[in-house]
Amino acid sequence: MLYSKTDSENFLLFKETKMMKTSRLIMIVIPLFAASMALLTGCKYDVAEPPYDASEFKEPQSKSTISSINPSDVAPGVNYVTINGVNLDLVPDDRIYLEIPGPKVSSPDIIEKNSTIIKIRRPDLVTDMCIVKLVPDSGSVVRSGSFKIDPVIEPHGSFLENLELRTVSVDNDENVYITEASSFIIWKITPDGEKTIVDTASRAPFGAVIGPGGYLYLLGSNRIIDRVNLSTGDVSNWNRLSSNRQVRVGDFDNDGYMYTGGIRTDLWIVAPDSSSSAAGFYSQDSIIAVKTYNGFVYVAVTGPNGRFIYRHSTTNGTLGAQELFLDWQASQFGSLLFASMAFASDGRMFIGTDAADALVVFDPATNQMDYFYKGILPPYCKGIQWGTGNYLYMIGGNTEPAQDWKAYKVDMGSTGG
Repeated sequence: MLYSKTDSENFLLFKETKMMKTSRLIMIVIPLFAASMALLTGCKYDVAEPPYDASEFKEPQSKSTISSINPSDVAPGVNYVTINGVNLDLVPDDRIYLEIPGPKVSSPDIIEKNSTIIKIRRPDLVTDMCIVKLVPDSGSVVRSGSFKIDPVIEPHGSFLENLELRTVSVDNDENVYITEASSFIIWKITPDGEKTIVDTASRAPFGAVIGPGGYLYLLGSNRIIDRVNLSTGDVSNWNRLSSNRQVRVGDFDNDGYMYTGGIRTDLWIVAPDSSSSAAGFYSQDSIIAVKTYNGFVYVAVTGPNGRFIYRHSTTNGTLGAQELFLDWQASQFGSLLFASMAFASDGRMFIGTDAADALVVFDPATNQMDYFYKGILPPYCKGIQWGTGNYLYMIGGNTEPAQDWKAYKVDMGSTGG
């Protein structure tokens, strides 16, 4: 096809016009691009601030974690459980829980707490799986692995009549002897729990102890000490102190001497031949409990000067000087009335009291005192006696608050002294 000159000129004119329009477009785009780049590179413009204040931003609170529980098997004799971890102090006391299978949840009795430990008392639980649950103010709920809690107490002798029980004693064959206050009955409970009547005391017993020859010696808050032949049931007078004496409690040493006392009677020493003499101590005090252990006789008294536990060394019935063993009234338990004493083989003294939490332990090696098995044992302890093994036998009950009277076998996790 042939083009004319006029067509060629028109084509060139069209091409030139198109190039001019393209140049104008480029000149408009470049300034817009530059403005955008300026905004991105930090030039300040009058625009709205971000919807948050960066200065108020806070790091998340540190999390509480549990690393271990000691011991993992809370066996008999264990009085405390320690929860180990980090940031444990961030958890409020009332947000620490113990969970066992089923709907049961309880709050532990906390003894000590800091960032790395929570020390609690042995809980009143028996389970193969107890879990510690922490609920911090913020952060996730923390649960530990499970730990085991063994049983430590059971009724002994099936005393269901709710009659006042007065004394508890244990022979070398682990037979337990319980006396009743009103009927004077002497009960025998064998290790397998069989209960039979030995005989009836001639008067209301106040104290009782197994002594030389395997006899049961009864003290009746008067001047007469009876002796019971546990094989035949025969009851006879063993000793009559001088008039106006009211011995209530006593114990024998390894040489066969009995140390006994009562209300403002002095401490009396009765020899193996049943002859007796006053030791010259505690004539103005009421002797509440007497216990021999490791070459000493321990005497718990209450009187004009307060409540104390003293001790004397003893050799063949001869007493040494009076030593203060425990200033009871100056302790945190000074308002409680003590009723009986027993020693563990490691030297710790266990003291039965009239309180709702009835058993207190004193460690002379550390001079520390605390409740033992708090919240687990029955209230109002009237008597305790260690057997030949790990069991402490205990009478619980009180006529004042109409508390049931029962005998219990308590696994202490260690032998008696």
